[in-house]
Amino acid sequence: MKTTKPYKLYHWDRVDVLKEVAQYGVVQIMSPPKTPDAFLNFLASLGSLMFTEGEIPVIGHTLLNVVTNANRKTKPKSTFHSDTSYISRPPSNSALIAIEVPKAGGATLFSDQYAALDSLDDDLRTLLQGAEVLHTATGVQKVQSEWHPLVRYNPQSGRKALFLTSIARCKRLRLADGTDRTDLLQGLYDKSLTNTPHIKHDWSLGDVLLWDNRCTMHAADHSDVHGTRTLFRGLIRGEEPICGGAVDTRDGGVATPHI
Repeated sequence: MKTTKPYKLYHWDRVDVLKEVAQYGVVQIMSPPKTPDAFLNFLASLGSLMFTEGEIPVIGHTLLNVVTNANRKTKPKSTFHSDTSYISRPPSNSALIAIEVPKAGGATLFSDQYAALDSLDDDLRTLLQGAEVLHTATGVQKVQSEWHPLVRYNPQSGRKALFLTSIARCKRLRLADGTDRTDLLQGLYDKSLTNTPHIKHDWSLGDVLLWDNRCTMHAADHSDVHGTRTLFRGLIRGEEPICGGAVDTRDGGVATPHI
C-alpha cells in the first residue's frame, strides 16, 4: 500500500478550508486549536455540528465524542468506514484532536474514494450510474438505514467519488433500474483499499485532522498500539448525498500527488 502524509493547511478561512479538504480529502490543521473549547469553536465556524447517537460525549462538551482504547475489554476494530453514513444527512466533515497519544502505533489511515471510482473500468462505471447502497447501523436504540447514491457528487470539489462505508454496514446495492447487485459490494470495497494511494497520519499530542467523508474512508490502525490513544471527534452536518449522475469529472478535482 502506497501511503503519504496529510496535506498541511496553515490558514483557517472557512471557504478555503472546506475547499481544500474537499480537494485533498484530509488535511492537517497547522497552528491548531489547543483546547476542546477552541477545537469546538473552530468546527462550528465551518458548519452546523452534529452528534452520533450511542457515542460517548466529552464531559462539558456534548457535541464532541471520545475515541479511546482506554479501559476496553476488547481490541478496537480497524475497519475502513465513513462516519455515520446511515442517516439522511451524514456528516460532510469529521475532525479529530489528539488528547493522549500512545508511545507507538495508533495511526489513522485514509482511502481516496475519488481514485477508487476512477479505477473502475468504463463498463462498470456505466452500470453503476444511478446505483444506490443501503447504509445500515446497529448497536443504537433502533436500527437505522438509509439509501444513498453509490457514486456521490461533492459540491465543494466538483468531483464524484465512490461512497461506501464498512462492508458490514453496506447491506444492499441496487442499480438505477432496481436490479439487486449486492454481489458487487465486496469487490467495490476491496478496490477502495487496494487500487488507490492512502494517507497515513501518526499522531502527536495536539494534532488536528479534518477530512471530507464524501470522498474518503478512514480507519485506525490498532495492530500494534503501545499505550493509551485518546482523541476527541467532532462532526459537521452535511447535505443529503447528491447522485453523481452521468457527469464525467475525471479530469478535475483532487490533486493526486497529495492523496
